[in-house]
Amino acid sequence: MLAAALMTTLVPGAADAGVARPVALRDLVRESRWVIVGTSLETIGRWEEVGKSRRIVTYHRIRVDRAVGSKGPSESELWVRTLGGRVGNIGQIVHGEATLAHGEGAVLFLAPGKDGILGVTAMSQGHFPLQADARGIQRLAVSPRLSHLVGGGSSAVRRLVGRSVVEADDLVRRAERGDD
Repeated sequence: MLAAALMTTLVPGAADAGVARPVALRDLVRESRWVIVGTSLETIGRWEEVGKSRRIVTYHRIRVDRAVGSKGPSESELWVRTLGGRVGNIGQIVHGEATLAHGEGAVLFLAPGKDGILGVTAMSQGHFPLQADARGIQRLAVSPRLSHLVGGGSSAVRRLVGRSVVEADDLVRRAERGDD
């Protein structure tokens, strides 16, 4: 019994978060091809080679509800890939990655990766789930797996969380013009 007690105190637990450098709004806008309000309609998890490892990735079919700023696609639906997910009874979590919930609306900053497949720019720093406030106004919320942001400066997260979609649209347009 003493050995079991010692093992639980000496063996470190799993970390549930990571740290990341905050991304400024102007950089998030500049690095994104599109900024949209979208709704996740479908998710498909599958195994793929990522780097030199076999990993689970999830593809999300996203309905484009509207553009935010001037960077909107002409398509009404997009496929977006995120790292992690579930295949059968096996799941993988990638801390700091965007988590797009089925049926959930979100503001998404999107850019193609080196392989041309769309992903969320800066992982969870480019994902803002929408939540209605007491008056029913949709406001940008923190991504569920946002890493702890370290360092100074004005991050996109700090500037956008709590804003309405209309306010976020104005901030993104100002960043596009370099007026932020």
